[in-house]
Amino acid sequence: MPTIEESLKQIDETLEALLMRFDELDHDGFDVDSGDGKLTVEMEADGKQFILSRQRATGELWLAEPRGGWHFAWNGEQWICDKRGVELVATLQGHISEALGETIEL
Repeated sequence: MPTIEESLKQIDETLEALLMRFDELDHDGFDVDSGDGKLTVEMEADGKQFILSRQRATGELWLAEPRGGWHFAWNGEQWICDKRGVELVATLQGHISEALGETIEL
């Protein structure tokens, strides 16, 4: 199991990679903002937000979305939700694709 320090490093790398990927998509359907361990994707059509945030105390990456919250832990290879057993990028991609009404790939 990774240490909290290793997880925090991975959080920063993951947030940076996701920010770059959203920038590459150059999509008019959402705005992306980031800073200090947080990445926010706001949908243009209805203002819904998807917020990824670093949780220093636990070394987790949390996703807040209109229907609830998700807690992801780094298993050494990927971010997995502690309750649902699903992977972060696939989960975020599914939620944003649903909100846009079209499939995007992160």
